[in-house]
Amino acid sequence: MKNDFEEKMADIMIGEAVTALLEEDIAISWAVLTDRLRAAIEHETDEDRVRAGLRAIEEVRREMQIRAAENTGVYGTDGMSAQKLH
Repeated sequence: MKNDFEEKMADIMIGEAVTALLEEDIAISWAVLTDRLRAAIEHETDEDRVRAGLRAIEEVRREMQIRAAENTGVYGTDGMSAQKLH
């Protein structure tokens, strides 16, 4: 149950970060999104939001790795193309 809450909160935090970047007319990239999420939790006092923010950062990093693997043609340990991992 807690994982579902953290997952939803992480998605919300990603959405908030993307919305803020769009409102500020800042080009969105994986690095900018990660930096924005990191900044969002820097002064956060709500423990649930901090955990969700850290989870959101990890999700973005994982997605970055998947995209990088797709672009380089790197294959996973199971022999499948990284494209087919998600």
